[in-house]
This record gives sequence, C-alpha cells and structure tokens, in this order.
Amino acid sequence: MTTSIPQVVRREERPPFQLTHEPDGRSWTARENLSDILERELLGPANGPRELLSGSPDSAYLVGRIAPARLTAGRDDPTTADDPEAATDVGDAVDADESRGVPVTAVDESTPSADEDSAEDQPQQRGLMIPASMGLRFQIPTDLETFTVLATWGTYKSVADERSDSPRARKYQRTPMEFPTTVRVADLVLGTTKTYVLHDKVVLRVDRYDDADRGCRMIEVALCNDKVTPRKIPVDAWLYQTRLTVDAGGAEVFLPVTDPLLDARDERDDELRRLRLQYRDRLEFALGRTCSVDWAVAPDKRRATSVWTTWLPTSETPQTTAEEVEAALLDMEDLATADRGALEAGLTPIITGYREWLDGEEQRAADLPEHLRDEAHDAVIEARQVAQQLADGLDHLLDATDDEPLRCFRFMNRVMADQRIQTQIAELRAKNPTLDIAAARAAVLDDKGARAHSWRTFQLAFILAQLPLLTDPAAPKRSGGNMARAQLLFFPTGGGKTEAYLGLAAYTFAIRRRQGVVDTPDGTLDGRDGVAVLMRYTLRLLTSQQFQRATALVCAAELTRQKDPATWGEEPFRIGLWVGTDVSPKWWEEADKQLKSVNEGRGHRLTVLQIQRCPWCGSRITARDIQAVASERRVYVRCGDDLAGCPFAEGGTVQEGLPVLTIDEEIYRLAPAFVIATVDKFARLAREGAAAALFGFVDRRCGRHGYVHPDYSFCDIKDGSKHPKGKDGAPPAAVRPVGRLRPPDLIIQDELHLITGALGTTVGLFEVAVDILTSWRDQQGRSVRPLLVASTATARNAPDQVRALYGRHVTIFPPQVLDAGRTFFSKDAPVSEEFPGRRYVGISTTGVRLTTAEIRVAEILMAGAQLLLDRSGRAADPYMTLVSYFSAIRELAGMARYLGDDVQTALAKRRPWSLLPSRSGTDYGNLHTAELTSRVASADITGTLDHMAVEFDPTFDSADGKRQLRDLREAGKSVPKRETNPFDAVLATSMLQVGVDVTRLGLMLVVGQPKNTAEYIQASSRVGRDPGRPGLVVSLGNWARPRDLAHFEQFRHYHETFYRQVEALSVTPFSVTSLERGLDGVLVSAARVQHAIVTEGLSPEQSAGRIDDERAAVINLIDALVERVRLASDDDSAERARQRLTNRLDQWSKRRTYLKNLSKALAYERTPDEAHQGALMTSPEMARAMATSKDAAPFVVANSMREVQPEINLLVSPITENLVYVAPPGSPTWKMPEED
Repeated sequence: MTTSIPQVVRREERPPFQLTHEPDGRSWTARENLSDILERELLGPANGPRELLSGSPDSAYLVGRIAPARLTAGRDDPTTADDPEAATDVGDAVDADESRGVPVTAVDESTPSADEDSAEDQPQQRGLMIPASMGLRFQIPTDLETFTVLATWGTYKSVADERSDSPRARKYQRTPMEFPTTVRVADLVLGTTKTYVLHDKVVLRVDRYDDADRGCRMIEVALCNDKVTPRKIPVDAWLYQTRLTVDAGGAEVFLPVTDPLLDARDERDDELRRLRLQYRDRLEFALGRTCSVDWAVAPDKRRATSVWTTWLPTSETPQTTAEEVEAALLDMEDLATADRGALEAGLTPIITGYREWLDGEEQRAADLPEHLRDEAHDAVIEARQVAQQLADGLDHLLDATDDEPLRCFRFMNRVMADQRIQTQIAELRAKNPTLDIAAARAAVLDDKGARAHSWRTFQLAFILAQLPLLTDPAAPKRSGGNMARAQLLFFPTGGGKTEAYLGLAAYTFAIRRRQGVVDTPDGTLDGRDGVAVLMRYTLRLLTSQQFQRATALVCAAELTRQKDPATWGEEPFRIGLWVGTDVSPKWWEEADKQLKSVNEGRGHRLTVLQIQRCPWCGSRITARDIQAVASERRVYVRCGDDLAGCPFAEGGTVQEGLPVLTIDEEIYRLAPAFVIATVDKFARLAREGAAAALFGFVDRRCGRHGYVHPDYSFCDIKDGSKHPKGKDGAPPAAVRPVGRLRPPDLIIQDELHLITGALGTTVGLFEVAVDILTSWRDQQGRSVRPLLVASTATARNAPDQVRALYGRHVTIFPPQVLDAGRTFFSKDAPVSEEFPGRRYVGISTTGVRLTTAEIRVAEILMAGAQLLLDRSGRAADPYMTLVSYFSAIRELAGMARYLGDDVQTALAKRRPWSLLPSRSGTDYGNLHTAELTSRVASADITGTLDHMAVEFDPTFDSADGKRQLRDLREAGKSVPKRETNPFDAVLATSMLQVGVDVTRLGLMLVVGQPKNTAEYIQASSRVGRDPGRPGLVVSLGNWARPRDLAHFEQFRHYHETFYRQVEALSVTPFSVTSLERGLDGVLVSAARVQHAIVTEGLSPEQSAGRIDDERAAVINLIDALVERVRLASDDDSAERARQRLTNRLDQWSKRRTYLKNLSKALAYERTPDEAHQGALMTSPEMARAMATSKDAAPFVVANSMREVQPEINLLVSPITENLVYVAPPGSPTWKMPEED
C-alpha cells in the first residue's frame, strides 16, 4: 500500500520541535523525549491544547479518537468531508451497509505465528466499525456515595489557511473540551444504564453491578459519541484525545479487581497457588474498554485514589539486579589461589546469609492470611533444601581428604578469570581496532578493577551447589533414578546465566581429566579425552552467538593446560559447533571448496568460519586466517592479529590456532571437550554412524586423523598399519585400537522454554536415546547419568516439562519464596533514573489498518530518533536503529516493502503538520535495513549481528554533521569516511528472541501480540540490556484480533505480572502419535551408536543386515529405552513404547530376510548399488513417494526434529519417473551454478 502524504502548497519555515526534557547527554533523557514525541505525534495534540494543525487530524492522530455513532442512509462511500485523501481507513459503501456506525475497511483478524507462514490466508473480515465509545470498569466499596468522572477530548474544525494563496488550503483548529460529572451511586439503578449528557450528543453512560460476595460494586463508565452524520463525515464529528478520569476527592476508594489477601477460594493447581502467593501485591484496579487504563496508588496500599483511561498505556518493567554478599569472596583471581581457610572465610557468608534471610521469610510467612500461610511455609522449606545443597557444596570443597575438588575449583576460577578479561578486551578492540592488546587489557582492568574478573553471588552459589554432583558421577541427585534432578537456573534475560554454566563447564573439564581412566563393570572409560560438555540450543542464531562466548572459555582452558600438561593432560581442549549443514560444513571438501572460492574472489560464503573476530583478543578473522590441510583433513582457524600478540595467531604459542571445530567430520574424529549443538541435530544420529564418538563410543585412533569410524573412507588403514608420509610433509601415522571414552558428564540446555510444542515432543522422545547413550555404571555398579543443567528466564510448568523431557525432577535456582522478583540473590530494583526499567508503550489503532499503523509508528520513531541525534548526540544512538519484531514472516515481508517505500518517502518529505526533521538512511540515502529470519543464509547471520553493534555517529548522521560533510565535499576537501554504516532498521521474527546480545540496541517495535508471553518477554528483552541505554518497546497490537485487544485493555497489569502470565509449557513425547513417528529413529540411533565399539556390529552404514546376530543386544537396548520412558512418563507409556520397539525390531529382521531372499544386503539408507542393496530406513518425503512400492523401507526417520511441522507446500517427487518434465531435443544441459 502507499500512504498519501498531503502536499504543502507553499513552503513555510517550520518552528523547531520543542522537547519536553532538555538534552543532557544521557540516553535516559533521550528515551523520555522519544516517548513524549510518540505521544504528541500519534495521540496529540502535538502543539498545545488549541493547536492549529496543518493537516487532517485523521491522518495525524491514529489513536485516541472515537467516531460518530451512525451514518445516514445512502449509497455513497463514507469519506472525510474536508479531506477525502486522509488516511482514515474508513470503509466503502459495502462496509457501511454491514456495520451500524462508521465502517472500517476489511481487516485481517487472524493470528499468525512463526509456524503459520505456509497456512492458507484467512479471509478478511467486513462489518467492523470504528468505535463510537470508550471507557473503563472499576470497583468501589458499597459505602461510597459519589465519585467524579472528568471527560476530556478535543474537536477540530476546518478553517482557511490564511498563509496560503490557494482558497482550498485548509488548517484545523482544535477546541479543548472538559466536562466534570459527579455521579451519585444511589442514582445508579441495577440493570439500567444511566446517561449523562455532556455536550452536543456526547454523553456518559454509567452502569452499576453489585457483587454481594465481595461486598463491592462494579462500575462501568463509557464516553459515547452519539452523533449522526452524513456519509461525508465532517471533521468536527470525531472526538480526539478522549480521556476519562475517575476519582473521589483523592480518597482511596478504588478496589483491586481481585485481592489475593482476601480471596480465600481454593486453588487446586499447585503452581497457580504459588503464583497467587508471590504476586499478591501486584494488583489491578481497572479494566479498559476499547482503550487501556491506568491508576494512582500509593506504595504498599491496596486501594487506588484514581483511575483513568489511556490510549498509550505504559509500563516499566524493573531491572533485576543481582544481590551481592559484601563479605563473600567473589574475585575469580583470588579464588584461583585461595586455600581452604580463605575459601571457608570467603564462601561461608553466602550460606549463612541465605539461611538468615530464609529465617526472615519464615517469620513473614507466619503473618500472612491463613489461606496463604501453608503455601508460604512450603516455599520456605523448598528454599531451605537449596540452602542445604549450597552448604554441601562448600563442605565438599573444604574436604581435606580429597584435594581434587579444590584443585579443579581453582582451575575453573583461573580459566573463568582469563575468559572474562579477554572477552572484555575483545569487545573493546572490536569497537576500537587501533587499540593494541596490552592497552585494551589495561583499560579493562583500570575501568572495572576486580569487577572485571568477579562472579556475581548467584553464579558462584549455583556452581557451588553442583560441585559434588560433578565430582561424584553416581551422586543420587545426578544419577539416582527417581532421585535424579535437573538443575534449572531461573534468572531474567541478560542476568548472567551464561557465566554460571560456563563455570560448570570449566570444572567439568578439570575433574574428568583428573579422574582419568575409570574402571566400570563394562570395561574402562577414558576421561582424559572426549566430549565432556554438551550444550544444546534450539535456534541456530543462539548457537552461533554462544559459540563465540564459549570459545573464549575453551581458549583459556587450553592455555592453562599447556602451562601444566602433567596435571591437565596432553589432549588439547577444543570446542565444536555441531549444527545444521546450512550453518556449518559437513565434510572437509565443502570447507576447502568454500575457502578456495573466497580466496579466488568467486564467492563470499564461508560457513567454516563461525566467528568473525578472535574471541581472545578481538582481531578480525578473514579467509586468509584459515588453512585447510588435505593430509590431515583439518581446517585450522587462526586469529588475524598480524603481530602475533595473540597466542592464537599465526606464530603464536598455540600451534593449532583457535581450538575451534566447525566441520561435522572433524568433530567426530577429534571428539572436542565442549560441543555446542542445536537440539534437532540429534535426529542425524540414525544416519551418522561416526557421531557415536560424541558419546565416547570409539575403538580406533589414527595418529593423523583422530578417532575413525568404519564408515570413514578417508582412513582405511588397518590396525597396526601406518599412513605413509604425506605429500605436504605430514609424518607417517599409525592406526591403533583404543578403549571407550567417557561420555559427556554435563549437558546444558539453554532457553528451556523453547523446548515445547511439536519440537519439544520430538526432542523429548530422542532424549530417551541420548540419556541411554550417556549413561554408564561405576565400579560399584551404580548407575551414572550426566548432570543436566537447564536455564531459562520464563518458565511455567517446569517440573512436568523437565520430567517429560529428561526423566528427572527439577531443582529451581534461585527459588522465589514469598515475593515475585525477589530472592536472596536478586531483586527487582525500584524504577528510577539510576535504575531505569524497560519501558513498554501499548498502541491499538482502533479503526486503522495494522499496515497503516506500522508505517506511521515507524516513521514517528525514526524521525523522532533523528531529532534526538541532532539535539543529544551519541546519547540518542540506542534509538536510531529500530528493531521490528513480527510473529510471522509474511507480516515482516510487508514491512520490508513499506520501509523501502512509504516510510522512506515520509521521512524524506516530512508530514506537513509535523515539526519532526527529515531523515535519510545510511545506505546512500536509503534506509539501511537487515533481517534476522529463516530467510537469511546462516553464513550471513553472524555478520549481521556484528554489524548491529555499529553505532550512529553525529559526525556522519546528524543534520549538522551531514551539512558539514557536504560543505567539505563541495569545497573539494578531504571528507572523513567510516568503515561500516549502521543499520536504520532490523526486521526479525522468532530468531531474535534468544541469544542476541547487542547492548547498544534500545528501541523495538513489536507488531502484533506474539503467540505466547514467553516469546514476548524474550524478544523484547533484546533491547535495553545496558542500564545506561534504557529500552523502549512499542507494542503495536492488531485491534481486530481479540487477544491483542485484550492485552491492550489490561496493558499495565499484564506487564507488571509478566512472568505470571507465561503460558504453561506442553510436551507429549510418549503419545501414540509421537511414538509412531519417532521411535524408528530412536532405535536406530541408539543401536548404531552403542555398536560403534563392537567388531562386526550394527554401527557401519552397510551393517544393518547384522540385526539377527545382534538381536539379543538390541533387546537389552530396548529394555533400557523402555525403563527410561517409564522414568519420564508412566507404565502405560512404557508398555506402548515396548510394543512399538519390539514391532520395529521384528520389522528390521523381516526386512533383512526379505532382501536376503533377493540376494541383497541390508544397509541403513545409502544404497549406491540398488541391484544388490536395500535400505532399512527412509525420510518422510521419500516414504510418501514410495508408499505403494513393495520395496519400501519400513523405517521412516526424519532428517530433522522440525520435520514434524510442514514448512513449505512445494512438493517435488524424488522418483525420476514421476517427474513430468521432459527436456526438448537439442535443449542445453543445465549446469550447477557456482556458490557465491
């Protein structure tokens, strides 16, 4: 669509925009001004109560208006009498016939989601009318006699433009209206609406409802525009800036909608009962009708003094600040050298302080009403269990009979201190590349001192609680069947969860190396090598970002190891990125081809390079810093520091360079200590026999290539033989048998709330296999499972979700006890200039299409930010990049078009009534935009994230700066240039909601209410992460969608109880449908991995036919899988799983027999010689195509866990005979294009 921008007949000098807050160099002030600009430009009046507007108010003010109640009969299309071109979105004659009032054009009321983009379009709804009323509902006590309603609005009248030569030029004069009305409650009759006439068919309508059970009265007040107008609607028939304010002379008479202290009704749901306790003081005092509401209430009071309507509701969510224990020892460098006495003195205050705090909470619980008291005491008891776990962790560390926990704790702190310092150095040098490493280090330490390498108390406490579980693999809380517990770190986004579990990872590295080779009833397990930590994410964007942070940890660990290999082993610490093939290469040849293409200037795609800058020093890494070595089939990535000041640069102290592996093949062969993966990658286990190495199932090691699987064709040397000397000088290398490696000891699942729905169901089923493959028995025969740590900022129904996914109970840390937002380790800081919260502003443009609203709101925000850059300088930078968030790609695609057309045009030409400046984009005058969606190639995402950190510079981007540059250019003088132009706008879908940590971002436009509250919280938390650059989130709802409107009408309360509103998570991995779809992959995956250490076993691709020989072993495997299902579900589910698995085993044997009778061998899937081979399994798309074939593979295994949901409607048959296209004679042969 194209928005009409009225043209000014004669150019007149516009006065400057008067800011409400004088710029003072702070981003806080800039945000206050931007909020004010949004209100003045969108709601009005922009220029005072009696403004003279240079354009139609219908075009200028999209919110706050109510229409006349009815139109006269007729056949004409309704229009605005004074300005038929006004962007009012008034409907046509057909719409008018289908509504009782002023119609709105047909609208889309469907609710899209990120998963719905392939769904058929919903028909647009006709018959909606622009509201002719607005109001609110509130509660008063039965003894209140009167209250006052103050109704205010503005009307506009068309007047001649005295400054114009054209007689048709018009301006619009505003007249303020204000009418107080005293309402006697006794005059309100139940069941009868009381009407109070205010002015010219504008009335108040008041209704009363008595609630005898609660002893209060509910009052509904509506401001109604009862005007009847012709179809050419005069501008003064509309009411603008409507508002109702209700008070009773300042008395505290407005009651909460519900008061948990008084509401003693029984709540059967355990979680809802706990939430009722914790949110008992976050009260709601009114509900909006078409509009939203706000209220005034004194601190710690349970009655409000006034309530009022608002069209731009705001709510500021407070910062969650970590509470520190002053006497605690938190400096990582000190902890890295502390003896037991220093540790006891430095860490005991955390435990004693926590216990004393819980004593206080218990006393507070005793003062609560009886119906809340039991729940409060239960909450305290649960928290005391966590306190005991902390005490046990400290005792474990101080145990003089075992030096290893202390040694490994010191290692962890040494590594984490280095990681923290170097990460800050890298961030500083990324912003200022001219800064050398030594200067950057000095700057970091001078600026922050010990804080540059210190824990937050909650991080160290969480780690302390887990140490016994990592030291003793068979600890009951880790591995003990029904006693095993997942450890859930629950902390707001941006609070520092990553540092906590990176610390656990470092301790895991150390304790495994120190425990070395362990004896088990099934043979030895070697902990000196292999995958120690498995960290999983749901989204490729999050995985790539966290890979950078985790790599810094591994770099620190490797440097520490090199200094003392006798203690920490000879095997290097490495990290691998195991994600989809579109994100990183699968084979060495792919990486080598990409590298050659880039070096020869024939392309730019380089997926082997997943980090744009060195995580240790911040130097940029390019293709020239990557080396592909054919003889080793390795790709080495080195830091780009030309002076070799970084140990990971060419010529640095670490010969291999950065310890990163991004090729699947390398990860399988080198089994890095740390693997970061997407959850759905585990669906590939059925197809990747070599992936068994991730779980320690190896039996051969090549001195040149690493651990080699029988399927690995590039190392076919037999045991005891040697590779000859390589052409590149590589020394001869032998292949020797080895024992099994110890499987991962720590599994980290970040952003747990995303493991839900269809994806979560499939993940939960495959988790059965993962759990079995990572389990073993210690020398005493006790079961050992990995410690499972999860983290989230938004969790509901966590115990049920964790049990269904992981077959464990859950311990939440830190536990909230009596109050939401308050634990011993953290609290919500009261909103102030020192601790600004993230401000949310709600918009619902009733009667205006969402697309029209998107364009206008984006234009105001971008022009307003330009004004602030011109006036405030760099303080306005957080608001110069507009991050727009959408629930569906189809909505995002529309906005991408509007930015390049309507928004860009409006910013350049300026609205005739607006005093905001023009703005040109940073892309040579065009708006510079980027996308973070599934439409973007994975290789480009990391670069986009890096680019998002580029700041606006007044020298280049302010009006004065551009003028000075133009003067220099015209004078023929040297003009300064910058390396990268910042983004004007970033458009994103659900990919944005996790893992994006760009601290400069401060402005977001959320278009349409996201499909769930967790998504909304996570997405909006991407802005305002730096307290010095507070966030502003503009939530633009679709008023035609009931859910959007409901959130808008209760905007303040919804945002004040964000985390309570999070929807409960649901996963059903053991439903009949899930078992039928997924157990084929689970069985094949587990069998292939387990048999990787069995000579002549089931692991190789061409060895599926050995099933009868290995039937007894597979039956034992099925027994283990069934028991794991039982842990996560119930006996019925376990029995269903057994029946299905037994059936699949029988089908496997039958397939083998069938092919044997045809003189064919059974392979898993790859059958290059179809005359002599047949497949056991196939993909879902191939299964559909082969449905009628007698030779169809019986097992259907998806390539990805996301294939349970349709993603595209384009179907291409994999069977050549089914393709209808036949090339004409003489047609040219199609050639695969080169990758760019």
